[in-house]
Amino acid sequence: MSGVTLATPAEFRAAVQERLDGNDLAGAHRLASEAAIAHPRDIDCQLQLGRLLDQAGRHGEAAAHYRALRAVFPKNAWVAARLATSLAKQGRGEEALALYHTTVAEAGLTEAQRTQIARQIAAPLRRNPAAAALLASRVAVAPDDAALLREAGSAAASTHNLAEAIGFLDRSAALQPLPAWAHAIRIDARQKLARRTGQWPPVDARLEAALEAALAQPPLAATYVRFLNRLPLRRATWTRLYRRVRAAADLGSKDGFLLYEILLAALQANDRGFADEVAAALVPGSEWAERAAPLIEALHAVSPAVWSRSRLEDDKAAELQIVRVPGAQATLLVFATLTGNFMMLPLAMLDALLAALPVNVVYLRDTMSYAPGLRGFRSFGPHLDNTLARLRREIAALGAPRLLTLGASASGLSAIRYGARLGAERAVTFGALTSLGPEFGHAAIRSGRLTMAAVTEAQTRFRDVATELAAAPAMRVEFHYGADYKLDVDHAFRVKDLPGISIHPSAGVDHHYVVLSMIAAGTFADAIWRD
Repeated sequence: MSGVTLATPAEFRAAVQERLDGNDLAGAHRLASEAAIAHPRDIDCQLQLGRLLDQAGRHGEAAAHYRALRAVFPKNAWVAARLATSLAKQGRGEEALALYHTTVAEAGLTEAQRTQIARQIAAPLRRNPAAAALLASRVAVAPDDAALLREAGSAAASTHNLAEAIGFLDRSAALQPLPAWAHAIRIDARQKLARRTGQWPPVDARLEAALEAALAQPPLAATYVRFLNRLPLRRATWTRLYRRVRAAADLGSKDGFLLYEILLAALQANDRGFADEVAAALVPGSEWAERAAPLIEALHAVSPAVWSRSRLEDDKAAELQIVRVPGAQATLLVFATLTGNFMMLPLAMLDALLAALPVNVVYLRDTMSYAPGLRGFRSFGPHLDNTLARLRREIAALGAPRLLTLGASASGLSAIRYGARLGAERAVTFGALTSLGPEFGHAAIRSGRLTMAAVTEAQTRFRDVATELAAAPAMRVEFHYGADYKLDVDHAFRVKDLPGISIHPSAGVDHHYVVLSMIAAGTFADAIWRD
């Protein structure tokens, strides 16, 4: 329309749309501003300008524009609705929702229009209970609106109303296939609800079905494979779902996150040849290749003959698994790390390395919490005392004269605490956390997987490291960490002067996976068995 004189509102709006279609945002905004000036009482021109301001992230200007329009069009519900949406995008949820309830909801709009506006207002107000309640109220009016049900489910999950979230998402799934993000929210909500309510086992048939439905829907998403890797699924279920992942995997994918999670799953499945192919498909120098590098280095540094020595057929749903060794000189308690493995390494592969030591091995995996054993292990009973009593019985039955504990990252803290309570001779830790508090920016707290309320409540079960060690003066703690990784250095220096603590920095290690670097260097087994 270059060189054409624009006169009517329709001509202006068409010209604006032409600029937008050509990705000329500046030109579109210029024409929309001219149209608003030329036709001050044309509501469509005015709303078009406000919409462009919002799309450009200029929400304050958009809100000011809509406020001015309300003086001209005081009864226009769409002006009020757009103002409410602009306020919501600025985080001014209380004002936005009040405007909806006092003006928009009472206007002569259809129920479908009210629902549309409610969704637009609620979208930027994540974790706002009132916005979640608004969406829930619209579900009562439009119970078969699959998109509304998904958004209501997401909002409910964001405000920790997990049962309602699951209900909305299940209803949406019955109407049409869920998109990837909704599958992820539904699975996560079921997992969190099981843990919150103390459901045992934590993965039931409904959660298994939700994950299977997600994995069956192409394309394969990294989030789903991560759930496969992290959920405490029964061995038969896990194996069946892994086969689905294996069949759907595309090694030509540029999605490093997806390839990384497939690599971990392949190792868990002992599908080593495929794991090597996946590792080779990671783009060198990419974020996920760098993250996997310590694991890949350890895999290649150890001979296939050593990896084949594993005695453990790992069941990710089992909190207790024992490998008995005739004539063992010690019993070793191994605390799995946050994701149910040992710093990316599957427990069965860890067992291959421990097979060289004259020890019984007791593998402990917390299926109810992201902080290993923080509250005890649920399968042993509801209280920490139940866990300690069960472990004492198992240790006594194994009969070895000495007790050692082993942990890394958050499970390193568990190795120290349980070792002190159970009379261990030594706790051997790798990149151990010495606190789960926010002063160290613990990832599980930052992500919301572990709440500070849970950490605080657990302090009534376990005391701080200094107090626990003071009650076990004979126990030694071997504290291995990456010398060039700040978080681990901070934790090490926090406790280095406590009695019984020996710190062992690994030079040149600049990541949290010092145990993998020690495996690659051939020093891991010696760090455990020093005698």
